[in-house]
Amino acid sequence: MVVRHTSAGPALLASAFLNPVQNILGIENAILSGTSSRHYVPDYETPLSIKTVVAESVVWETPGRRYVVHENTYLVLNDGQRYSMTMDSHAPSTTFCIFFQRGFVEAVSRAHNSCVTSLLDAPDQKSSGNMTFRERLEPAPARVLAATRQFHAALRRGHISRTGAEEAFLAMAEALVRDQQTAMEAPSRIGAARTSTREELYRRVSRGRDLLLSSLGEPVTLRDAARAACLSSYHFLRAFRDAFGQTPHQFLTGQRLARAQTLLARGQYSVTEVCLESGFQSLGSFSSLFRRQFGASPRRFQRNAARLRHS
Repeated sequence: MVVRHTSAGPALLASAFLNPVQNILGIENAILSGTSSRHYVPDYETPLSIKTVVAESVVWETPGRRYVVHENTYLVLNDGQRYSMTMDSHAPSTTFCIFFQRGFVEAVSRAHNSCVTSLLDAPDQKSSGNMTFRERLEPAPARVLAATRQFHAALRRGHISRTGAEEAFLAMAEALVRDQQTAMEAPSRIGAARTSTREELYRRVSRGRDLLLSSLGEPVTLRDAARAACLSSYHFLRAFRDAFGQTPHQFLTGQRLARAQTLLARGQYSVTEVCLESGFQSLGSFSSLFRRQFGASPRRFQRNAARLRHS
């Protein structure tokens, strides 16, 4: 994929780690970023990677799973996972995908979690194996999204040196490790006696949450999400509320509003188009919910964002 100038922003500065030849992936830290309305990558085996989208949405598919990634979510795929990627939208989508050198995140995890003495005694000790992350969509706010957005912004401005890029990869790896640690605490909030049962319930409700996050612009029901989780509707509702602190409906509404805020700030869509793109059926209901969440109507928010962009 080749980066080119689009309405999403100026093209990224050319760098050795940006859009390298594919046989470098996994050997060196690298970024693949590109903009297109139509693009397809079939059956690729990835090193550990983070999939993010700067504009619009992109579909990644792994065996038995389908993820729609947009500006406010990210997806982690583990080393050795096979996937396909599809861009197919009326407006150009822009990806910003991080591919880690094998062993790099493991080294960051060791430095993050080990005592200082062991790091002094064996600074270059290799990890015994590859880390495995939960394969699921993660929504904002998330440390990984903050780190990737900061790196993307620095590349667009051209305010980054090779040393700065190395630090950015370290920051993204640390964010990935810390987000993983936060996710590992969530199953303990589910009301089940056995640890194994809590882990299985969390895995299932996460699948239901993935469906909700992949359906922000489409009709989706509680029954659909529960079916994806292989749970009854009530069991899914209860476990979801325990795991994530809100009901599926509250979560879905919040994510749709966050998506609407992003689209309005970009200024490429009318308020009515944003309403529909974000999965809301009624403009009046959307405007009311948006005002309650952000303290301004969608139109006023959009006008203020336009003034900030041109100031």
